[in-house]
Amino acid sequence: MAKAAFDIRLEGFVPANRDAVVKLVNQSTGQQVERKPFLDGSLLVRDLDPGSWEMTVTHPNLVNVIDRRVVRLFPQDIPTRVPVVVPPDLFRDSPIRDIQDADLAPVQQQAGAVTTNVGRLANKAPGEVIRAEDWNVLAAAVADLARAVGELTRLVSPVGHDHPEIAEKFAEVQGNIVRFSESFGRSLLELRREVESQNLRGRLTAVLDKGAATSAVRDRVLGRVAELQQSTLVTTAQWTPLIANHSNAAIREVLELANEQGTGADEFLASPEVSGALTLLQTFSSAGGASRPEEELETYRRGVAATGPSLFRAL
Repeated sequence: MAKAAFDIRLEGFVPANRDAVVKLVNQSTGQQVERKPFLDGSLLVRDLDPGSWEMTVTHPNLVNVIDRRVVRLFPQDIPTRVPVVVPPDLFRDSPIRDIQDADLAPVQQQAGAVTTNVGRLANKAPGEVIRAEDWNVLAAAVADLARAVGELTRLVSPVGHDHPEIAEKFAEVQGNIVRFSESFGRSLLELRREVESQNLRGRLTAVLDKGAATSAVRDRVLGRVAELQQSTLVTTAQWTPLIANHSNAAIREVLELANEQGTGADEFLASPEVSGALTLLQTFSSAGGASRPEEELETYRRGVAATGPSLFRAL
């Protein structure tokens, strides 16, 4: 059976190429091939049986695989190109690895594959004709060996040296910063929610007083604000739908209160107390789809821009 080759290219995040591992498993025969790509992300695997292969791309810094899929190897002279996109987000806040020596495994694997491929050409007898197939194998082996030597020059050239103690300290500092930022971010959100809830209570109280709301309406409206004040410790994904639902309900209560004013409804809605409260409620009602803390904070910034600083009103 004619052999074929894979031309695998890792793209998207160059630092991941150093330690990535590509594993190929033939789904028909069970043959397994495990190789590491060059620093530029390229990996050429020759002398494989055409057919379906399961490709798995892993990295020691990640728990989950980078890519896993079944690829088809076509029986042709040109290697089958397989692009692998490596999202940079996978390596965000990943720990620093202590790499003291250059990893020569990709070069060694490539050289070993060249030795295997040209080994069967070493038993030619004097005067025997060199077939085109043999010549192509030899030419491909020379090209692979040249690429391996080129990669070797980049791996062992004096472009710098590693400092394990600095890498360990960077990893420690990075962990401390991440923990501090997460704790500070939660505290900031809790404080901002308390401020915004208190500000909302003050604005709605002024609206209820101006509209001479009944005790039942007052209890319903301020009861929703009280529920918000008791839920400041939840996550953003839980808080934003809560404040959006309560804001929509408060808007309906204010509009019904305006209808009860009769001919003075327009004047009631145009008053600074009511118009400011409605503007703030409408800003909060649009926050229901926010799931990240920065999106929640942006909602509060929009509210400040539309109605003025809430902090001074709350105090």
